[in-house]
Amino acid sequence: MDVERNGAFTRWILPRSLGVFATAVTVVLGILVAPVAGAGTARDAGPALTTDQASLDRSLRCHGDMSGSDHDPVILLHGTTSNSRANWSWTWEPALAQEGRPYCTVDLPMNGMQDIQVSAENVTHAIRTVHEKSGKKVDIVGHSQGGMIGRWTTTWWPDTRDMVGNMVGLGSSNHGSDMISLLCTVACPEALRQQSSGSDFLSILNEAPETYPGIRYTTIATHFDEIVFPHDKAFLPAGPNVTNITLQDQCPNEPVEHFLLAASNPVWELALQALDGRDAPRVEAVDCMKLMPGVDPARLHENVPAALTSTVDALISTEWTTSEPAPADYTTR
Repeated sequence: MDVERNGAFTRWILPRSLGVFATAVTVVLGILVAPVAGAGTARDAGPALTTDQASLDRSLRCHGDMSGSDHDPVILLHGTTSNSRANWSWTWEPALAQEGRPYCTVDLPMNGMQDIQVSAENVTHAIRTVHEKSGKKVDIVGHSQGGMIGRWTTTWWPDTRDMVGNMVGLGSSNHGSDMISLLCTVACPEALRQQSSGSDFLSILNEAPETYPGIRYTTIATHFDEIVFPHDKAFLPAGPNVTNITLQDQCPNEPVEHFLLAASNPVWELALQALDGRDAPRVEAVDCMKLMPGVDPARLHENVPAALTSTVDALISTEWTTSEPAPADYTTR
């Protein structure tokens, strides 16, 4: 990206993204005003899926040569209030296609706003299906809730652990968010309440092993994350298969906040290093202050507002509740 293009990105996109989101949340809020047992062994299939097969199949869309490619297929998981089109169609999808990497998208029910325990069945189905079709391990790239929900799947459907090579999370809600807790003081959609700091859902998830041998975890966070706050709540416990990165440690002027993690070039390059099997992605090895390949600067004025509109629509159309969904039966066995 040249200086003029980068300057336009910094001066135009960031303040408008933050401003539109903050206004949207304010308006919507004004209007709507135990140790884990039975997580199973690595060969266990886990509980039967309750979501109907047709819905599971519709939620998964794949592109590229799954079995013939030199690359493992990537499953893209969008965030809360979003969908695959809003999150990935103008960012990672064209970039992966340019790289010749096969990929699949999963649309979580109700824009990722319903009980995450149920939405995780779509992720479980996707991992199994793509693994079977490709004959390879699959890599997961998830944004926000999408970076956390794969961990729920590998905890409670243990057969999927042997099917996953990498989990790359962008601003993942692994340990919730104090900001979401504040927003959910009175009422909230189910999935947001489950991502509040200290929720029952996250307590159950993180009382189980947070990581599993054989899967490599890379979490990329930004100091400017206004949703997963503080940003280090995205991080996983240190381990030989875990890499936690704060973007600004080596890209100090990077203006990226929560939503634009999915469009950032240094994030893209770090993720590719992880997907290509390098043990420790290095922030200093990437080009800062750029949009990632696949992002068309001429269409930012269309794509960014469209993505944020998806968020507003989801917040307005989803039922808000004052209580968190009960733990699934399989978590108490």
